[in-house]
Amino acid sequence: MLHPIPALRSLSSRSRFIAVLGSVIAGCLLFSPTALLADRFVFVDETGEKTELVGRLHGSGQGAYAIERRDGSMKVIAQGALIERDNTVDWTPFTTNEMVDQLTERFTPELFRSHVDDDFVIGMVLMAPLDRSAEGPASGFMRKAAQFMNNVNNVFSSFARDMRLDTKDPDTPLVLLIFESDSDFNDYAASVTKGQGLSVNRISGFYDGMTNYLAIRMAECATFEVPLHEAIHQQVYNRGILQRLAPIPSWFNEGIATGFEANKDRIRSGPAKVHSRYAAQVSSVEQVSWEDLVSKDLAFQGDVMAGDAYCLAWCLHWLLVTERPDEYSRYVKMLGEKEPLAKEDDQTRTQEFIEHFGEDFQQLRQDFNLALRTAMRRQRDVREPPQKPGYLNAQRGLAEIELTALNRQDRGGLLEVQGRIRNMNPLRSLTFAVSIVTDGNTYAQWILPSVDSSRVAPLKKQYAQEQIPGTVPQPSNSFQVHIQFALPDSPEAQRWLRGQGPDPREG
Repeated sequence: MLHPIPALRSLSSRSRFIAVLGSVIAGCLLFSPTALLADRFVFVDETGEKTELVGRLHGSGQGAYAIERRDGSMKVIAQGALIERDNTVDWTPFTTNEMVDQLTERFTPELFRSHVDDDFVIGMVLMAPLDRSAEGPASGFMRKAAQFMNNVNNVFSSFARDMRLDTKDPDTPLVLLIFESDSDFNDYAASVTKGQGLSVNRISGFYDGMTNYLAIRMAECATFEVPLHEAIHQQVYNRGILQRLAPIPSWFNEGIATGFEANKDRIRSGPAKVHSRYAAQVSSVEQVSWEDLVSKDLAFQGDVMAGDAYCLAWCLHWLLVTERPDEYSRYVKMLGEKEPLAKEDDQTRTQEFIEHFGEDFQQLRQDFNLALRTAMRRQRDVREPPQKPGYLNAQRGLAEIELTALNRQDRGGLLEVQGRIRNMNPLRSLTFAVSIVTDGNTYAQWILPSVDSSRVAPLKKQYAQEQIPGTVPQPSNSFQVHIQFALPDSPEAQRWLRGQGPDPREG
């Protein structure tokens, strides 16, 4: 998810993050920014105070200036608020060491760990201080994340070369923030997105063009699918393909990011290959048309239609990469020339697409359907195998669950459930509340007091016969799994253990 630009009146300085593990001097030497001249801006801020800011003018338009600070973040100020400006200041982008220091100050040393690898700063925001025994696993976890980010860099560079797109090295270190706690991630996402786009509890990770940070939930590092998607956004806007804050169509932003598919910590395919999940989803897309996808961004900004919009974005991007590569390259270079803060209407956006790819959207859809059928015959690993009825093997947050469910007609149609759960948190033990909720308003719930890191705990046989308060039990045909976790010594976990379990519908 690429976070949209907030309203100009609500913009303010946003940064903060990481804590240090070991020396980062070597990382600083690997990233050696070049000294430049920058501007000194004096302006009146939102509180009416006179403020000074040193940075590079990134762009201007719509009555505002976008100023890039040394850490790579953007500050947007109204042109009418500017009092004074001169360009006599020496200016260099942040080193990795400075980036780590800044993030550490925001998140506090007790709740932050970091790792530096070439241009990447990997930061982990902790839910609680770590035991000494967990420092080693934390370092290993971040090294694995750094290796993945370097793989993204290599795969993206290869794609750009294939499509004849010019790239450059990033100007500032690229930050990946990993949040151990879902609540901490939600709070951070709410502070950055300010209510724009999807609901924060539906966001697994995002790249924000204002801070230039990529932020994800720790649970997403099991498959790296979300980190890969968001890392492609970060690559696109830091490797010279597109300019941040420019009016880039959402279908292209999301289309290029959905083109890369992860297989755990490896990258299985790029935009020229068929994405297994989106290929399976194409036939069920109903709420978004190809024409609206090209001209408007609204479908990506709400919870209801976003799934269809992301799928169609992959469809269109994949078609253009594989069937219209020359036109695609010219189109991307045109997008790269768009200026930050420039204003663009739907008609202009549609016309630019038509100039490169034609106006017959019906023909594009037919070309896609034919190309997809051909590609799926050639690509053997496209379709994901369906799960057996009554059996679930899935990840829910920081837990991996394996579950069997049986409808017991001899017990009045009650759902009999059992299975096991694994704690996927690499750092610490957790208390889990596992709830199986049926569509008949009944549930079963397990409270597991303390499951060690990477350990498996059984979910002993139960019947989903507890009634959800305020509802009327009915015959059931399906169920959902909800998992919540807490630190074993937390007040929340202690309430669960005293019999005051959480709402089974949450998590």
